[in-house]
Amino acid sequence: MTKGGVPEAGGVVYTVALTSCGRFDLLDATLRSLIDHLDVPPAEIVVIEDGGDTRVREVAARQSVPVRVMVNEGRLGQMASIDRVYATIDTPYIFHCEDDWEFFRKGFIAESARILEARPDISMVSLRDLKELNPLVRASVLEEVGGVACYPLDTRLHPEYFGYSFNPGLRRLSDFRAAAPIEAIGGEEDISYWFRKRGFRYAVLGNPAVRHIGWERHVDDPTKPRRPRSLPERLARSVRKRVKRLRRMLGGA
Repeated sequence: MTKGGVPEAGGVVYTVALTSCGRFDLLDATLRSLIDHLDVPPAEIVVIEDGGDTRVREVAARQSVPVRVMVNEGRLGQMASIDRVYATIDTPYIFHCEDDWEFFRKGFIAESARILEARPDISMVSLRDLKELNPLVRASVLEEVGGVACYPLDTRLHPEYFGYSFNPGLRRLSDFRAAAPIEAIGGEEDISYWFRKRGFRYAVLGNPAVRHIGWERHVDDPTKPRRPRSLPERLARSVRKRVKRLRRMLGGA
């Protein structure tokens, strides 16, 4: 790895920023698979732990490369944690990740950088299999951007989605700083809407490189309402979401 300079391979200067919340078995698996498959060495890998549990340092110490750790004293939530860790980063690119992913091939850093360099309107590059994403985008057309096969998503397919994502992927620090603090914007769908109003979309690699391993291990965000458990709660949430999306479809905030 290098610190602040251009890595020898690939010429992409970036930092890995990984959010964690107490799922240390998943965090360890994520870090190991990520480190094994990074095709360009990062300037730094940093993990921010939102559960206040210092055992995260033990997981970091077991890795084959240095990992910097930040531990929130209290639960801040996903977006505030991202704001906090990104504020310590000064590389042009950030590879964002959460603690429940498994990487299975190399090459995705250099590929993603070529896409971002070729298309300023692409906010981030997702590594997931298109077939695992929202059904609305599964018929997307494969294009070549910067010499890399990918799917630039059509934001017209949904009133909020497809402008930005916190799925594993490379992104520009400058774009994030234009939106920061993102905690003030809201949740991921609100941040996606913020980006798409400014002409952004995100792209998905044609050759996926990651799979989700935390399906049954969801952690509630303290800044958001808890997930509805009863039918009336689910119906009420559905109505609120539909009203919000309709308002945005009509050009509202």
